[in-house]
Amino acid sequence: MDSAKIIELKASYEKEREHELTSEQFGSLVLFFPSLLIIASDGEVDDEEWVYVNYLSKFIADTFKDEIGEEERDELEARYLLELTFLVNNLSTWEQPFLDALHDYISFNEAVKEDVEDILYLFAEASDGKSEEEEEKIEELKQILEIA
Repeated sequence: MDSAKIIELKASYEKEREHELTSEQFGSLVLFFPSLLIIASDGEVDDEEWVYVNYLSKFIADTFKDEIGEEERDELEARYLLELTFLVNNLSTWEQPFLDALHDYISFNEAVKEDVEDILYLFAEASDGKSEEEEEKIEELKQILEIA
């Protein structure tokens, strides 16, 4: 999952933060990033919402389960949780660059738009249905990412 914008984002991100994600794994983090914004749509991530951040790290790592063993998948989940935690604590810095990179990627990969939209709703519904803040954030993200 490479695009020029994702490669640039990864380089910029690595100037601020060391991580152990491959380019493909970092690309998946970018793809699922809007879900983190849904989880944090009320402006903070409380104890209950950290459950969903943990679930998101598992969900992203599971996209590699056919390629890696169970132990490596568990390690990948832990790495994703570290990066998601960093991003939660630095959303004001990283929200726009991640969304810009994702927008660029999906503009050349139309089929991914539906997947991104499905993932947004999946995480909004997971927390006892969509709240007003989540619904507003979904609509905002759909506009930004130009998802129908």
